[in-house]
Amino acid sequence: MIPELNGDFLQWLRGFYYVAKTGSVRRAAELMHRNPSTISYQLRSLETELNTVLFDRYKKSLQITPEGKKLLGWTSRRCRACAPP
Repeated sequence: MIPELNGDFLQWLRGFYYVAKTGSVRRAAELMHRNPSTISYQLRSLETELNTVLFDRYKKSLQITPEGKKLLGWTSRRCRACAPP
């Protein structure tokens, strides 16, 4: 098993996927039945682990970065656990 693909990492990817698809931490949290602070933590953890910025944050809005778009494409193609059923 690849070490970084543990349960936490997969949850971080799942949180990232929902935020990228909805454009909102709050909406992603609702869909995932989590608190917005949990989703924000997942995003920060994923960005730290990957050493990149996945979203530009402007006041209360998020803009996905080119790196975020690459990860979203990869996640959408390869991570069935991330995508909704």
